Amino acid sequence: MKVYFKNLDGIRFIAAFLVLMQHSYDFKKAYSDAPPFLYNLFHETGKMGVNLFFVLSGFLISYLLLMEKDASGTVSYRNFYLRRVLRIWPLYLGYGLFLTFFSPYLASRLGWVSNTDFPTMLLNLVFLILFSVNMQIAFVGSNQGMFEVSWSVCIEEQFYLVWPILINNFRRRLKSLLAGMFLLSILVRVFIVFILPHFFPEWPQAKVVLMNYVLLTDKLDLFGGGLIAALLFYNRERYASFFRTFFKPWIQVVMTLMALAYVLSLIGSEQLWFQLFVDHYICDILFGYVLLAAVVDNSIYHLEIPLLKTLGRVSFGIYLFHTAICQLVLKVFTTKIGHPEARWLYDLVYPLVCLAAVGCVAWLSYNYYEMWFLKKKKKFEMVLTRV
Repeated sequence: MKVYFKNLDGIRFIAAFLVLMQHSYDFKKAYSDAPPFLYNLFHETGKMGVNLFFVLSGFLISYLLLMEKDASGTVSYRNFYLRRVLRIWPLYLGYGLFLTFFSPYLASRLGWVSNTDFPTMLLNLVFLILFSVNMQIAFVGSNQGMFEVSWSVCIEEQFYLVWPILINNFRRRLKSLLAGMFLLSILVRVFIVFILPHFFPEWPQAKVVLMNYVLLTDKLDLFGGGLIAALLFYNRERYASFFRTFFKPWIQVVMTLMALAYVLSLIGSEQLWFQLFVDHYICDILFGYVLLAAVVDNSIYHLEIPLLKTLGRVSFGIYLFHTAICQLVLKVFTTKIGHPEARWLYDLVYPLVCLAAVGCVAWLSYNYYEMWFLKKKKKFEMVLTRV
């Protein structure tokens, strides 16, 4: 029977929704700016949503690989990679190819400025096919088109490329693996942000910070946080006292409120040192706790609602489609409705319309395109015990 974790579909949707909220507010800012309080609430939710995705991926993939390794003595690389290919590649490549070749035309038809000439399209195509849009942003400067949002998908695919190999070979040395991941992440940050500018003094700080941010090495500690949560839950019988002590309902409430406050920038810091050396570890603790609280028997979460589960299943599409659709919805609002001074319209109605439109498109994509590949994916799933 396939492994199933309760409440995690809802959390997937929440992560995608956090990204959508930041981008919808960013897109409309030049036309109808939000009150400072609202803008401050949502100006970091995109980053937090992506961090949550990485911790969640580390948790789910690590748990499944641990089960497979311990059940069969090895990890089937073939089955693992085929599952990832059938889940990620069809939508990523299908939508990415469409945007690569047609977004300049669509932009011109909508009256948007597009600097994407044919050589740039070919360059975008190369990085798209190699699942390295994040490296294009880091080292080339941008992905001129409408698919920059796929940088995080590329990081996940790069992580998936090595993760089953590492779990298979470091199963009995996971502490060493974790220590190596956290150390490498810190060392690369120090090198890129503080040492590299000495060799390239013309590079502004914003450039090296962005370069570090979009590379896999910067996210290793987030994936590592997911592995730690997976290990705790995988060995939940051994750590029964830990779960009894720290997952009492009132503690779950407190930790959930702390996670929400951190996501909404009510607590935390925007200082560079904090973002580089503290932020991810707080995310590991808060998001790792939330994931565990979602799957424990006495969870306070009730996210097994049909709508949330559906939105969670199509969250990959929500994430990929939302930037283009939010901009199209804004175009309709500004040309057909106007009234930029109507803040309730742009601060509340506009994001909700974006969510509804993106959700519908993602649902159609999932059921009438992605599902064809997902049905084939089931042939490569290991038979495991339901959670």
